[in-house]
Amino acid sequence: MSSRLLCLSLLLCNAIMTPLVKAADGKVLHLGLAGEPATLDPHRYNLRIEEAVLGDLFLGLTTFSADGKLMPGAALKWDVSEDGLTWTFYLDPKGRWSDGKAVTAKDFVYSFRRLINPETAASLAYFMYPLRNAEAIANGQLKVDELGVRAVDDLALELTLALPYPHLPERLLYPTAYPVPAHVIDKVGDAWVKPQNWVSNGAYLLRDWKPQQHLELARNPHFEPKPAALQVFHYPAANTQNAWNRFRAGTLDAIAAFPANELATIRTERAAELHLAPQLSMIYLVFNTRKAPFSDPRVREALAIVVEPATLTDKVMKSGDIPVGSFVPPMVADYTHPALSHAGQPLGDRQRRARALLTSAGFGPANPLELTLRYATGTDAKRANLATAAFWQQIGVRVELHQSELKVHYADLRQGNFDVAQAGWLGESNPEHYLGLLHSRAGDTNYGAFADQAVDALIDDARRQKDIAARHRLLAEAETAAMKHYPVMPLFALTSRRLVRAELRGWHDNPRDAHPARFLVR
Repeated sequence: MSSRLLCLSLLLCNAIMTPLVKAADGKVLHLGLAGEPATLDPHRYNLRIEEAVLGDLFLGLTTFSADGKLMPGAALKWDVSEDGLTWTFYLDPKGRWSDGKAVTAKDFVYSFRRLINPETAASLAYFMYPLRNAEAIANGQLKVDELGVRAVDDLALELTLALPYPHLPERLLYPTAYPVPAHVIDKVGDAWVKPQNWVSNGAYLLRDWKPQQHLELARNPHFEPKPAALQVFHYPAANTQNAWNRFRAGTLDAIAAFPANELATIRTERAAELHLAPQLSMIYLVFNTRKAPFSDPRVREALAIVVEPATLTDKVMKSGDIPVGSFVPPMVADYTHPALSHAGQPLGDRQRRARALLTSAGFGPANPLELTLRYATGTDAKRANLATAAFWQQIGVRVELHQSELKVHYADLRQGNFDVAQAGWLGESNPEHYLGLLHSRAGDTNYGAFADQAVDALIDDARRQKDIAARHRLLAEAETAAMKHYPVMPLFALTSRRLVRAELRGWHDNPRDAHPARFLVR
């Protein structure tokens, strides 16, 4: 998540693929990745493209099934106490690292402590803040051995929470909860992620990594059940045109995206290979509230209310993505999605209000608002942001566009180096996963540094509720309260736009766009 980072959008990427040779061996998979990973350390990851590879290399307590549903992973089962605060996970006694060493509860204790330890500098450490004392440890206020995690014995792991968190098994799907090999890290330190030192507990191990060319994964000889494919190659294919060209040439078994303007042709000519699936996701604009004039809610509202998401999805990109009217994605069930205050108002009325808001904030024809709109490189993203700039130009705003590659873009966002930016977040069916981005203690995934005591209080109150319905009611109130200040402007939920070769079996479309290689076979 974002971040489960949206980090995240297949529309927001661009890179150059290197030539690749078509393989005839059905035991080898060639998969197009939506960009170049920045790291394969699960405790330091940020990007969704990293999740795809890390999910092949590691196995968490819970994991994805072939169709993207939650299932037991390194833990065969788990119990939860009546108060919802103590969870006990029972590990599979057959679990092994790729060097043959047994996976034990102590490995998970080490790994959770490593994630939360401030020395690790894990930007997504807050994913595991539900653990008792986690936030205080991450802030340097307590020692790491005070974290609510202990090994009952070699095969029983106890997690103690600060507050009830019924979504814990879903949260454990992320790489932040993966075990890492203490016995290797203790010997070689950060060099453990190099192929020559690599040890992991998933279906595959890292054999080679040539940046901007490919990552080569080999089957973990100790993983059960054995995956069908002996090798998996992940190719950075963020440039959707290049990915499309290579898929047509037969050198990739599946690609993460193709140019949106090819969709109509592909629907007609390659319907059997086309896979469109709505995703648990949110693409949005974020305003940097650290700096004037975006610290002024009048400016944020003026910019937000004149953007028309349906125009972006249906007329500009024509990508199959779904325009939204709330910050929590529409696919999140059992949640009342509050409408934005300007929903249903004619564009002309919204433009008049926007001009009035800008005037009251000190801007006008003699002193126009000027801003830079940042986004991650990509043809589809460029079209969308050109259209967004046009919306703003109609109310007298001067806009400069700035694009950068995905990992640079999100580094800028985490550092607060922007005026307004397009961002994304993918992940859970839990509304808190999204609204948590607007909490003042969300760390650097609260890109705009929005802070509001009332919003924080509602989210904190929701986190104290064991009952999911009660949590969701409070979170809906928090969303309503937050969006009155327009810290973000929701745009659309992604539709995964993949091409998958017909002979590739085991592929199932799902809202998480999760396709573990261990279930795939050619």
